[in-house]
Amino acid sequence: MSSASTIAFNRKTATLYLPAVTLDGNTEVVLRNLVAYESSAASGPLVLTRYTELMNDIINTDVDVPLLRKWGVVLNHMKKRVDEVAKPWNDMSRPVQHSKVPTMDKVIEEMNRYYDGRWRIKTKQFMRKYVLSPWKMFTFLTATSMLVLTTL
Repeated sequence: MSSASTIAFNRKTATLYLPAVTLDGNTEVVLRNLVAYESSAASGPLVLTRYTELMNDIINTDVDVPLLRKWGVVLNHMKKRVDEVAKPWNDMSRPVQHSKVPTMDKVIEEMNRYYDGRWRIKTKQFMRKYVLSPWKMFTFLTATSMLVLTTL
């Protein structure tokens, strides 16, 4: 695995740069032991723990692993199914303690700001918040029909 300091987000191309990681049969055990050691011995930011949290957030579905493999982020040396490749990351979702790493947190914040600023996402959030909720939908339709009736 490359250094976690190579994690970056390019806003112009909407590209997230992640270090490559090689997965084999021992990856889950090694990751767990390193995270446990880091949390017990480190006096500074828990970089590996935060990296595993980030990868857990990125790998959510069976589609994510082939994409990461295609882009050279995950090098799979296991002869397992796609969902088993995601297992080491998804099982690490309960960190020993909350980790803050300023450089990674800045990259995550930039990505979230970019994502939340897109019109498609804003529209989807608006629809979910105000229109798709049953009571809010009822209120919206009632207000609209009252406005139409008042106009007529």
